[in-house]
Amino acid sequence: MCSVFALAVILSPGTSLQAQVQPSLIPDNMNAMDHGPFATSTIAYDPVTTNNIAVHKGIAVKVGNNSQAVMVFDTDLLRVSSAWTGGFLYWNMDERNGLEDWPTPNGFTHFETGKATGWSLEKEFDDPRTWPYGPIKKERGNYNGLYVNDKEVLFSYSIGESEILETPGFEQIATHDVFTRTFKVSPTQKEETLSLRVLQAPSGASLEVVPVANSKGYLKIKAGNNTRVIGFQGAVGDVKWRIKKSHLILDLPKLTQPVQFKLAIGPITSGEESGYMKKYLEQASTLRDISELKKPGPDQWKTLQTKAVMGQEDGPFAVDELTLPIPNPWNSYLRLTDIDFFSDGRAVVTSISGDVWIVDGIKDNLETLSWHRYATGLYQPLGVKVVKGQVYVTGRDQITRLHDYNDDGFADYYESFNNDLMASTNFHAFTMNLETDAQGNFYFAKSTPWPPYVQGEGLPKNEELTPHQGVLFKLSPDGENLEIIASGLRNPNGLDINTDGEMIYSDNEGNWVPTSKVHRIKKGGFHGFIPSAHQPDKPKSFVPPISWVPHYMDNSPAKPMFITSDQWPKELQDDLILASYGRANLSLILKEEVDGVWQGAHLSLPYIFKSGLERGRFHADGNLYVTGMTSWQCIGEDWGSFHRMRYTGKPLNIPVAINTKAGGIELRFSQTLDPKIAVNKENYALKKWTYPWTRQYGTRGKLYSVDKPGVTKPDLVQVRSIRLSKDRKSVFLEIPELKPGKISTSIGVLEELPEMIEASLGLVISINYQISADDGVELNQFIHKTIHRVPTEEFKK
Repeated sequence: MCSVFALAVILSPGTSLQAQVQPSLIPDNMNAMDHGPFATSTIAYDPVTTNNIAVHKGIAVKVGNNSQAVMVFDTDLLRVSSAWTGGFLYWNMDERNGLEDWPTPNGFTHFETGKATGWSLEKEFDDPRTWPYGPIKKERGNYNGLYVNDKEVLFSYSIGESEILETPGFEQIATHDVFTRTFKVSPTQKEETLSLRVLQAPSGASLEVVPVANSKGYLKIKAGNNTRVIGFQGAVGDVKWRIKKSHLILDLPKLTQPVQFKLAIGPITSGEESGYMKKYLEQASTLRDISELKKPGPDQWKTLQTKAVMGQEDGPFAVDELTLPIPNPWNSYLRLTDIDFFSDGRAVVTSISGDVWIVDGIKDNLETLSWHRYATGLYQPLGVKVVKGQVYVTGRDQITRLHDYNDDGFADYYESFNNDLMASTNFHAFTMNLETDAQGNFYFAKSTPWPPYVQGEGLPKNEELTPHQGVLFKLSPDGENLEIIASGLRNPNGLDINTDGEMIYSDNEGNWVPTSKVHRIKKGGFHGFIPSAHQPDKPKSFVPPISWVPHYMDNSPAKPMFITSDQWPKELQDDLILASYGRANLSLILKEEVDGVWQGAHLSLPYIFKSGLERGRFHADGNLYVTGMTSWQCIGEDWGSFHRMRYTGKPLNIPVAINTKAGGIELRFSQTLDPKIAVNKENYALKKWTYPWTRQYGTRGKLYSVDKPGVTKPDLVQVRSIRLSKDRKSVFLEIPELKPGKISTSIGVLEELPEMIEASLGLVISINYQISADDGVELNQFIHKTIHRVPTEEFKK
């Protein structure tokens, strides 16, 4: 730890730091990390129960000079939910590396407010939402975003027609901890007046206003022998104080011009001590114009450098490592979740710990990479997209558009591009992905709680599944219109869109998902996870997956990607490459379309990465770049990784197409095959099975017989003959049972499986082969082909 601090000391403006991987020095947790001026999260007083969540979308801001004081702004209800002193947030790293339990205040609470709106236009305060999650209606109030200027944060939001700027602060006055809130408010419209809900206060407390000087004074709140003093500064006019429903309310007069005022919230003290506030106000200077904080401030983070490692080119693909800046002066816990590129080739990557980094130095022969911390404090970012040079980030709370006003590589304004999302109680309900279509619409998804409960059923409401969970969202290019376009998703950890607007996503095994799968999105369609059907009656079928992925092949797939690079094999164009979080590898899905239905064959590629993989994109250089992280149920060795995969032009030694034909399956290769070995039936082993649709979590390793319903053992597939094409690049496995038309694999309803729904979920055929190419190179693969329909087209030699 000492050496990490030493690195921070030697940095000076304009210098860069060479980062080296020294695992023993890496703190590997959220608590040692410098999160920047703020961090966004759901915050709870007690991480064990969701009943004690204080705020669902809270921005915890470090205030004061020593960063030991914190104030939390609720972007849903536009209130300050709490303030405390002592330390920042505390994450329980024992549960899924800090991702399962909500962080808690690491200090002693100074004041707080209940879950109702922070401002009112009618002098009454309530929670007007149908669900206790998500923002209030925009006509009542709207969160615009926040500015960062050096160590200060400036919030921007509206209440009715009034635009409000607010900056939190903290001052030590004598021995008293005093939190400050400074506001700049635009004129109110029509007959509107604004009321501010300041903090919780005893309903029977007495209030006394004490003037100090022109536009200065303080309020004494007394209950029993305890007193709290709140200072007020600013030429606002005739303000009124009152207590309603155990909260202190400040009523402002009608505002005909912009005003600025400041509240200084003192601690609860014994007796009637208030002299410190009087002295403070007497000496207070004129309020500064806080709108000046909207101007770009200094860059807070210095550029770091790492050395990339080029991979060996002894196979069809080479894998290069873009070394992460670990350790770094800020203990940034780098667990990479997504990637995109600027037009000049630089990469922008996100970390689930809250960071956005820009990576420069990407070229054919990777050498030195420059890493710059661009933004911090975001809420578990799991998607990033660059549109017209601007960075958009998916968080659990909102889509954030980042602005760098002076082009210094540091985000000055975190715009709330859209915050209509509901952030509820359960850790598993991540907001994932960010893609755009040709029209500029954005797409992202939200996963479901675990375990899932429907409103009014199962556990109490604090675990319920909201209308925003298990769905795919479409957001208009201007960020104004958010709509749900598909349902029945469980844990959609990966999404891609091709130039034709076709969308695909992966989903993970769980309740109602017998094994992991890759889906083609059908707009308006239901995709299999019953609790997120969001309809009164249980569906009887769902959009068939492109590929069922057996658990033993991949326990947790991530992003499926259309292969679009002209630098990759032309035979694989428009097929899919699938990232795996659980297995830390990549696999191919060779797809075909039969009667409008996509179905594919899954085969793993022999490349293991340093961490589990999350996302990837093709760069303008034609290569695939993948980012990843490691946490629970993942074989990755490092917390995070960044790699590039290049096609070398050498033989693939795998099938390039696997197509269903009338009466069999065709395996197509890019090289000619040894004819004698290729047609030998003993070199092939095929099995088949299906899956049940049930509330049970996965199938627990069981594969269900098609021929003998109820038996949990695959059926052997009899291959009548094997034929070789004239060009000796294809083999046809003759399977008479594959007759043209829709495949029926219904196995009825099995009593031992809870709430099983009778349905035909498709046929899975595993193909294990060991053959050779003409040049003697051994070819062997373990393939899993999903079949829903068989075409009338026959194999042609």
